[in-house]
Amino acid sequence: MSDEQDLHEQLVRAYLDYFKANEWWERKHSVRAYAAVQQCTRKIKDIAKQRNLEIRAEKQKLQDQKAED
Repeated sequence: MSDEQDLHEQLVRAYLDYFKANEWWERKHSVRAYAAVQQCTRKIKDIAKQRNLEIRAEKQKLQDQKAED
């Protein structure tokens, strides 16, 4: 459960970082701001993918337990 919370917390932090970078991008439209937003969106994507795999594994585990009962 703590891994799930850790990934969730990482996802929230990544979104907050994205929000800050996006605000910067909207104000400046600079190359650095663009790169920062892109980095943040990639990080969100990676964390979300990891979380999705955890959720799928948990669901499969629960289905396997139901099948055994």
